[in-house]
Order: sequence, then C-alpha cells, then structure tokens
Amino acid sequence: MKHVNKQQSTIAASSRQKKPDLVVHNGKIIDVYTLTMIEADLAISDGVIVGIGDYPDAVKKVDAKGAYICPGLIDGHIHIESTMVPPEEFSKIVVPKGVTTVIADPHEIANVGGMEAVRYMIEASKGLPLDVKMMVPSCVPCAIFEHNGAELTSNDVQTLFAEGDAFGLGEVMDYPAVLSGDEEMLAKIESAKLAGKIIDGHAAGLDEYALNAYRTAGIVNDHEAVSAEEALARVQRGMYVLIREGTAAKDLEAILPAVTPANARRFAFATDDRHLDHLVKEGSIDGSIRKAISLGMPALQAIQLATLNAAEAFGLKEKGAIAPGCEATFLLISELTSFTVEAVYEKGRLVAEQGEMTLDIRTSITAPEALQKSMNLANFSIRDFQLPADPNKKATIISVKPGSIMTKAEHEHIQVDQGLFQAQASINQLKLVVAERHKKLGHIGLGIVKGIPIQNGAIVSTVAHDSHNVIACGTDDASIYAAMKHVEQLGGGMAIAKNGAILASIQLDLAGLMSTKAYQTVQAEIQALEASLTEIGFTETWDPFLTLAFLALPVIPAIKLTDTGLFDVLQFKHIPLQS
Repeated sequence: MKHVNKQQSTIAASSRQKKPDLVVHNGKIIDVYTLTMIEADLAISDGVIVGIGDYPDAVKKVDAKGAYICPGLIDGHIHIESTMVPPEEFSKIVVPKGVTTVIADPHEIANVGGMEAVRYMIEASKGLPLDVKMMVPSCVPCAIFEHNGAELTSNDVQTLFAEGDAFGLGEVMDYPAVLSGDEEMLAKIESAKLAGKIIDGHAAGLDEYALNAYRTAGIVNDHEAVSAEEALARVQRGMYVLIREGTAAKDLEAILPAVTPANARRFAFATDDRHLDHLVKEGSIDGSIRKAISLGMPALQAIQLATLNAAEAFGLKEKGAIAPGCEATFLLISELTSFTVEAVYEKGRLVAEQGEMTLDIRTSITAPEALQKSMNLANFSIRDFQLPADPNKKATIISVKPGSIMTKAEHEHIQVDQGLFQAQASINQLKLVVAERHKKLGHIGLGIVKGIPIQNGAIVSTVAHDSHNVIACGTDDASIYAAMKHVEQLGGGMAIAKNGAILASIQLDLAGLMSTKAYQTVQAEIQALEASLTEIGFTETWDPFLTLAFLALPVIPAIKLTDTGLFDVLQFKHIPLQS
C-alpha cells in the first residue's frame, strides 16, 4: 500500500495536481535518448523525476543558472579495492565528480578473505550516496596455477545470491574453464541465470570462436578489448563493450575508432583498476568523458555512453536518463567539453557541490579480524631469492609496456655468476619475485622482468592481482628482502628499499589491499612513496607499482609470474625460465 500511495503522490505532482518536492529551473536538460537539449523545468517528488515542462510551483526551487542537467554517471566495472580505500572513503572521492553508480567486483579482497570478505564489501557499501552494485566474484582463485587466500565455490556463489544483496556474477576470467565446459564454472554461471543476474565478462585475447563460446555461455559484456578490432568483434556477437580507462590499462584511445553512430549504443565506460592518486587528480568516468571528447567524440554521445548505455547494459531501468519515472539522480554541469561538475543530486537531495560532499558519510564499518590480519608469510631468507640459471642459454623474460597490463615474452641472454642470475640495471633486466602470503605455504616464484627501469633498489607490494601474494622487483636481493620484511611487519602494503634499507612505505592494513585511513591521508602517503622512486633511479612518469601489480595475473596475456613459477597465459601452463 505504501508503494501505491507513493505512486499516487508522484503522479499528482507529475500532472501538476500538487506541488513537486523540488523543481530545478533555468537549466538545459541533456536528453540522452535523442542527444539533444531540452530547456524546461525538471520536477522531482519522492526522489523520482516526475516531469519535464513548465512547473511554476514547488515546495523548493533550485536555479540551475544555465547549467546542463545530466544523468548521474555509471562506472560499468571497478574493483574498489584498487583505489586502496574502502567503499565509504571511495564514495567521498567519486560522488563529487558525478559518479553516482558503480558496478563493483570485489574479487581482489575475496581472494584474500573469501565469502566473509564479499559480505564485508556489501555491508560497507550500504547507506552511501553512491549506489554500489556489488557482484559475486566468479573466479576465486582466478586460475588453479597459483595460491590465494580463499576459494568461492559454486555453492558459495549460490549462497551469496540467495542472501539477496548481490547484483550479478563478476567477471568470468577463467575462460579456459568456460570453453572446456568445466562443470564448476558452468554451475556458477547457471546460478546467476536462475537468479536473473547479469554475468560480467573478461575475454582477454580471445579469438572469434572462443568469443562465440563465451557469449553462448551467457556472458554479456567485456572490458578487456584493447583494440578497435577486438571491440567490434564483441559488439557483433551481442556483447556490450565497456571501454576501460584505468591507471595501468588505458584502452579508450585505441577503441574509440570502433564507435560509430550505428553501434555507439553498445559501448559504455569503465575504470576497472584506478589508483587513488589518479582518481583524485584525473577523475573517474568524468575523466573518460573528457578524454573521449578530446579525441573527437561528440560531448552528448560521450555522456550517453556514461549514462544511458551503461544503465541499459546492466538492466538499470530507473537510471541513466533525465526522464519521468527515473531516479532523480543527476548532475549540474557548467561546461560540456571540460565536463565541470558543479553539483550532484542523489534521489533529489544535494549530496555534493563544487567538488566537495555536502553531507557527512557514516563511519566506516569494522572489517572482520581475518581481513585485518591477512599477512601469513612463511619464514624466508635472502637465499630464497636466488635464481639458478645456465649462462649458455637464453631466458624467457617478462617484458612490460607502460599503459598496458599485457606483457610479452622476450628471449635474451642473461648475466649468470656461479650458476645464479644477476640483475642488470644497464639493460633493464631485473629480478621478479612472487611469494605466497596467505597460508604460510612457503611458495616463492622467481623470474626476470624488463621494462621497469629501476637502477638501484627494489619495490615490493601486497597488491598483486588477483591472488594478492607479495610481489617484488629489483636490482639486488638485499633490497628485495628488506622491503618484503618491512611489508610483512606492516601487515600489508608497499615499500621501496635501496642497499637493504627502507626509503618509504605505505601501510595497507585491510587485507593488504586498502588503508583504514582517510583518503586524503592515503593520497599524501602515496605521493611520498612515489617521490622516493627517484632515489632508486626510477624517473618515469608512470606508476611502477601499478604495472608490478599485474605481473602475477595469469589470465592476462602473455607471460606472468605466480608463486609457483613462470606462466604462459596463452598456453595456460607453467614454463621453465630456460629450455
């Protein structure tokens, strides 16, 4: 009956039989259906848009002062953990930038803490001015070739769906399991279908026939396209393409040529993994809009991708547009090409203005104890980092490229002394280490990486997708050892060492992925950490920690390192350093 009464009230306000709660006048409404402007009043009651037209009377009136009225922005795929702050702090950053809905996959923290970690993220996302649609991770672990902290079975997935708060099934990364008809994976997909849930994709490097099978399984979107050709192949198979513009992976410029007036409605934006510092400085989906416009996309079309397209891709019928019956979540934009957000309204209430929140966010909830004590490294010594090698054979080296999370294999001669590999900063051959940190198993994978130009020292992090073991690279074992020991004592985090001494660090005490401090404090600590990179000879403008974080991910081509050794993603098997 309550719903009927609300409908009676909104209908009466819509037809001007009663005053709307709020009328925004003197604004230009962005019509994302027709890519045109409407100069009219916007009427709102009970948190719902009830009218576009002439509404002279209202309980409250807001003068838009000529601003554009834009639907709230939607991030089609993000891992909140990658911002290094929990949902409460994350919302304080993105809401003032106009992002009002995110599709979040908590598989980072799930790889550390399993079901309880997912439940924590769901609870931490409640009661915020940001609508967080939390997915159930589908691949924990993401593959069987490494060791993480927990597993989510098909029964677990079904249980989380039954609890009622999960929005869909998170990115299906283990595509070999899909293509081979693995019963456990298909059971997870079937659980999502039976629950009427969206199924997110992760089709990195798949050819046309693998894409056919992937789509046949029921997967409806993908954020892993890295070229116009790959994007079109997905659209042609009925998938939505979420154009990723993160920190380590930036695909917008490469994909944009694929977007035409005929197919634009099958594209939306996503950030995937966005570093806190870049999120604060460059923005989120608002940054994607600005970049798309700068590359030649019409402003209204870029806004359509960020709103209506994303809403339709995820079945969010009440979001993505300024229209009667839609949720009254909208932005006031002073200028389109710069996409300057002046104010943010969530369900009819002002929540941010001039880049700042206008209301207090509730106190962050306390995470389960297991997530606060997630560092469980086995005892290790500096000798564990010795990498045996043959001086007469070429080695398979992981070659990285800034701005991409994909790698390639290069085969080069290496320096060997007394049967052990010696890093050579002069030709950018550094030692790479991945150590299991969840169950004291003692596994340590060793390899060689090229493309991270450290001259003297090491960097270490517990952010290492997706199993989030400890990952390190450097020029000498003493620095790697010192930094890893320090991060262990912090209970998770990042560190820089030189000549065996710690130069800088940041504590990530929540699952080794996030900090429990205010985001402004975390940002300052990140900036101090990055400033210390020059002391180890790293002078590039890109973030080596973000690149490092993806070197252990065995579902993104082509060569990676897990805690059990060098891994060929295309062959989906471990390979020797030399053969």
